[in-house]
Amino acid sequence: MTIGTLNNSKFVRIPLPDNARLAVYADGPEQAPVTAVLVHGLSVTAALWRSHIPLLLRQGMRVVRYDQRAHGHSTRGTAALNLDQLADDLAHILRTTAPRGPVVLAGHSMGAMTLMRLVARHPELAPRIRKLVLISPPHAGVSTRTGTGPLNTVLTFGRDLLASACTHAPQLLDTVRRHLPATSRWALRSPAPTGSGVRPLPCRQGLHTMRTRDIAALWHDLADQQHDPCPLQQLGSRVHLLAGSLDTHIPPEQTRRLAASLPHARLEIVQGATHALPLRHTQLVTDRLTRCTAGPTPAGRSAAPAAPGIAADAVPAPAASAGPAAARSR
Repeated sequence: MTIGTLNNSKFVRIPLPDNARLAVYADGPEQAPVTAVLVHGLSVTAALWRSHIPLLLRQGMRVVRYDQRAHGHSTRGTAALNLDQLADDLAHILRTTAPRGPVVLAGHSMGAMTLMRLVARHPELAPRIRKLVLISPPHAGVSTRTGTGPLNTVLTFGRDLLASACTHAPQLLDTVRRHLPATSRWALRSPAPTGSGVRPLPCRQGLHTMRTRDIAALWHDLADQQHDPCPLQQLGSRVHLLAGSLDTHIPPEQTRRLAASLPHARLEIVQGATHALPLRHTQLVTDRLTRCTAGPTPAGRSAAPAAPGIAADAVPAPAASAGPAAARSR
């Protein structure tokens, strides 16, 4: 296990049995009463959470985040690239970096799906989970179709075309990606050196070391998911769901359907927010992570009080609070 520092964070490379090495970043004292573990989604990196760190540290929490397998500075390994493996990776990180004490867990998009699978595959962790914040989680598998209307038809066509190319011509796309500028989120580059002084990849460069065939394999696995709500139901009101009203990747209707299967969970649809909700509304996400768990509320309703005339699950978005750090990480 390689240990160093990176941008004031403790940087650890954790080896796994299949020879993958996960890049993990930790902030705050190990003796903190609560550890927040943050999980990013497909195609981005742990830098998604950079602007959340100081806010959580001020609440006395320790913060652990990591690049998911094959993303950022984490290597691919030889295991199958699927949601089960991502959940097992996270369980290993928890055993290594936060083996005891309460945890609050937050995941965005694929990261939310990873947390849902973690709860299902590792029920022994449930008593330690003080809060589970799922941001833009789908009810079932992901899809290229995000809604109706001309704009969504065009978006769906483009995503279907890209998915087909990734599946049927991965080597050709790898060749193209090697010639893209380094700033492109699709650029394919050699893995970073193993030294602890490597610079962190910006948020939107999570696929730099991920071959196209692996992107296709992971996408198909995520599309085929059918979640069992029972493990999440066991967490009761500790589950908090967040979705953006303008999300065109995972429409809020998907998150509403998931909330309907969790009678004691809380749901907030943030008006005006897109799929980039963690980047654009840092303070809101941090608040939901640190807010104490209260009593159960009906499914599809938020625990937060609503202004007169506004449904409780339709929360107006505060001013974007991502800040300069988040803007630089994109």
